[in-house]
Amino acid sequence: MRDKRRIIRILGLLEELWSKDENCDMRLGQLLENYIFTNGERGDRTSIELFYQEDDITEGILKARLKE
Repeated sequence: MRDKRRIIRILGLLEELWSKDENCDMRLGQLLENYIFTNGERGDRTSIELFYQEDDITEGILKARLKE
């Protein structure tokens, strides 16, 4: 079973990234495609990447984006 605490950690990181001045006007889908699920292509292949991406990868990407 996956660690339930990952949910709060990831949501906190997502909130921090989305709240930045340069990101606050983005819709959630834009934010996710622009910063989190960049390994896929636009359209159906992106949603496939989103479906299979493990949460630890997402968490790592969010942490890296926040350091930029």
